[in-house]
Amino acid sequence: MRDTVVIGAGLAGLMGALALADAGHRPLLLAKGQGATHWTSGTIDVWGAADGSLREAITGLIASNPQHPYARTGFASLEAAVARFRALTEAARYPYVGSFERNVLLPTALGALRPAAFFPTTMAAGDMRLPGPVLLAGFHELRDFFPPLAAANLAAQGIDARGTYLNLPPIKRKLDFNTRSFAQLFDDPAFREDVGRQLRAARGDATRIGLPAVLGLKDPLAVVGHLQQLSGAQVFEIPTLPPSMPGVRLYTIFRDALVKAGARIQIGAEVLRGAAANGKLNAVFSAAAAREQEHRASTWLLATGGIAGGGVRTDYTGAVWETALGLPLRAPTGRGEWFAPRFLNEAGHPIYQAGIATNEQLRPLDESDTVVYTNVAIAGAALAGCDPIRERCYSGMALATGWHAGQLLAGANE
Repeated sequence: MRDTVVIGAGLAGLMGALALADAGHRPLLLAKGQGATHWTSGTIDVWGAADGSLREAITGLIASNPQHPYARTGFASLEAAVARFRALTEAARYPYVGSFERNVLLPTALGALRPAAFFPTTMAAGDMRLPGPVLLAGFHELRDFFPPLAAANLAAQGIDARGTYLNLPPIKRKLDFNTRSFAQLFDDPAFREDVGRQLRAARGDATRIGLPAVLGLKDPLAVVGHLQQLSGAQVFEIPTLPPSMPGVRLYTIFRDALVKAGARIQIGAEVLRGAAANGKLNAVFSAAAAREQEHRASTWLLATGGIAGGGVRTDYTGAVWETALGLPLRAPTGRGEWFAPRFLNEAGHPIYQAGIATNEQLRPLDESDTVVYTNVAIAGAALAGCDPIRERCYSGMALATGWHAGQLLAGANE
């Protein structure tokens, strides 16, 4: 029997497990898959709706919306979570930079501008507010990354950008490539030498060169440094479609740190139901090959995600439910209320705000605001009170609530 079981291996679950490990606990993580980190950009979006100070914007949000997850954690927990996250990535030679003062604008694979508060150093030169011409370079074999299209979209926004394709050495060509296989190629110094020569030849007057975020699995910082030396320009990564190598790197960093601290991660263990008595969750049952597997713990952290992550599901009848424990949700009552009349509605769509309501201790509440389980905390996109995709606070909110929930549960077990 473990002190704490974490359900979900996305960013919120991993951060909660890290907080528990820092407090001397050895949590068990149960997850259906490897979490949403594998299809995220790898940046930390704290509050994308603000053009100025993020600190001021979030402080104002906390004062005006006490039900928002940031209000539940407080700004101090967000700061502490980001600081711990940056220390973790720094120790793994994948440092993050940024601040709470202002978002930077990073390009997407299609040439849109995406606000981000914190981001890997390998993306730092990609801030489109920086001066100077930009070259975007890619490979025909890497599908879903089209440098000329992305450059044209950036140019339409007033950015001096152009795109080009690079050639793979004949021996490296394959019928099918993905981001991971390209990242493995960039771990090879000889491959980087060839790419670097092509970049120098194509650079022209560009002072910065953007490449798809596949610059190595083992040490992307060293790969970027090598390419900068070879090309004579600053090099930066641009997040691609899944599988996202920055997300894979993040998951690997968390996994290695947690395993080293004595935690256990069990992938392929979808939680199907729980067993409770007297207002406490005593056990959960996960899917296994032959029969359900029982897991018992004193405290629990639920971080299975919202609709996008599979922690909340819907069907054609208008039903909305939480998938692991069947917890009550705050959600629109019928399909007719799920969506606003306009698809690009500034206020978003009500269904994407569906989630679990909690008290100040992140304990789940029922319809009458009574705590359902006193030994369960909720973190991440499963929480009600926000629309993390529209507000562009998905990863920031995951870090803050995961860290805060983990600390609360660590204190409850002492």
